[in-house]
Amino acid sequence: MLKIDEFIFVRKQPSMYYAVANGQHPGIYDSWPEASEQVSGYPGAVFKGFKTREEAETYLQEHIDQTEVVDSRIGTLTEEQRSVLDFLLKGQNVFLTGGGGVGKSYLLSVVYTEFPGMMRRLLGDNKLPRIQLCALTGCAALLLGHQAKTLHSWAGIGLGKGTAGELYMKIRKNRKAMRNWLMTDLLIIDEVSMLTAELLDKLNDLGKKLRSNKKPFGGMQIMLVGDFFQLPPVSRRDESTQFAFEANAWKEGIHVCIELTQIQRQKDERFHTILKEARMGALTKESCAVLRACEGRDWRSLAIRPTLLFPRRAEVELINESNLRALNGPRRTYAAKLVYDGKIPKGFLESDEEFQKALNKFDTDSSYSISLELIQESQVMLIANIEPDAGLVNGSRGVLVGFCPSTDLPIVEFINGVRKPIGHHHWPIEEYEFCSRSQIPLRLAWACTTHKAQGSSLDSALVDIGSGNFEFGQAYVALSRVRSLEALYVHDFDPVSFRAHPNVKAFYERMSRSQMDPGEQEEIRRKAGAPLNNDVHSVIAEPSRIIKGVRVIKHDDVEPGDS
Repeated sequence: MLKIDEFIFVRKQPSMYYAVANGQHPGIYDSWPEASEQVSGYPGAVFKGFKTREEAETYLQEHIDQTEVVDSRIGTLTEEQRSVLDFLLKGQNVFLTGGGGVGKSYLLSVVYTEFPGMMRRLLGDNKLPRIQLCALTGCAALLLGHQAKTLHSWAGIGLGKGTAGELYMKIRKNRKAMRNWLMTDLLIIDEVSMLTAELLDKLNDLGKKLRSNKKPFGGMQIMLVGDFFQLPPVSRRDESTQFAFEANAWKEGIHVCIELTQIQRQKDERFHTILKEARMGALTKESCAVLRACEGRDWRSLAIRPTLLFPRRAEVELINESNLRALNGPRRTYAAKLVYDGKIPKGFLESDEEFQKALNKFDTDSSYSISLELIQESQVMLIANIEPDAGLVNGSRGVLVGFCPSTDLPIVEFINGVRKPIGHHHWPIEEYEFCSRSQIPLRLAWACTTHKAQGSSLDSALVDIGSGNFEFGQAYVALSRVRSLEALYVHDFDPVSFRAHPNVKAFYERMSRSQMDPGEQEEIRRKAGAPLNNDVHSVIAEPSRIIKGVRVIKHDDVEPGDS
């Protein structure tokens, strides 16, 4: 007799099989919408439809070796970054961490594009693992690219409220979410510092139930990426929120923790030292003196002014609005539009209440403006990667120098000297893939909140790292958005604003202690005059190994109750 899970997915054989030899994820797909996701907009895509799976497999085998080229980016990875790929290829669930600028986002992108092909070669199989990138907010998902989705949307859990059992029933009614859970081989969650322990435990339970597998997360491989010294999970004032590393699911299912240490974004050793201290909430007198010296630097005379990073949204809105109103040049207003990119499903109505709710949430979470007013000489920032080879990427700063006479598109001169008209960019609405938001990918950049800037690299910034920073890690996030001291201007500075959450400090200290040999641990015990608590929410039964400066924390099979 069929189980209920099997019954739901019984269906007639596909009428066509689509072999994708060169695309986002090469492989065989039994529907055009799935195949289209892999080839749409992909340069040099190679694919073909067949009536039988055997024909599709033959085509794939004949063509995949012709199109497969190891991405040159593999050769650009540092040894510590390559160690992450090694553990993933061994099937380990990995937590990847490190301070700002160590190359976590770049490595994540390489994993997404290269891991499937590497696994195929390793297994000698045409079947490629399916990877899904997720983030906790729409803005963070857009920064990731690679068709990243919000975790809540991918999982089909809405706001994530309710018990795991209630969410299970909700997902069972959502065919697309069910397919996500059953078909994904590697789930990557970025900005994990914003993920609560409660939600991680729910995801673990859901994975087991939905995939009918008692292994952690139902046997789906997991990669968590982020820095817990950054901004913590958002919680209501009446709630106490735990970090993801405090979850039972973490103890049960995260096998390896790797902390990258080699700075990629900041090349200035002095600034590197300041960032390491700021991350831990412990600035030395020397570092304080350097930052105070940045308070007096002139920025007002610059043609392209640094972006002001402030802790509160009200301040940012006031600064941007007042600066915009002070300009008297030509102006244009651009309204975000709803664009239909694919076939509209039968019965769909734009006025549908559920669609409008999803659209409103997408608008709220995204970085574009619903109504964007620009005036000549506006300070602006790109919010999409439009020409990476020309240095025009998310976070690129510039000044509006005019408008195209024929198209009315804004013309921006960027800090790297490139001058270019900026056309519309499309943001696919993940729950409704047949439509997207179209808007000019610019935002006013006199000021930005620290929360909005998390995950971005800025060409230059004037940061408020004074007493107005109200959250753990907030001042550190602001400081670490720039690449060098030369790009840093300080509006206000108070060393007390650099605060690391005590639970986070304890977690990373236990990670660090796990690298010591028994003699070093005994010395700490002796000096402290008390037993050393080795119970780590992520750590560990055995001392970790050090691989060329990489902190690798290896987990044995730890039961949820072992602590």
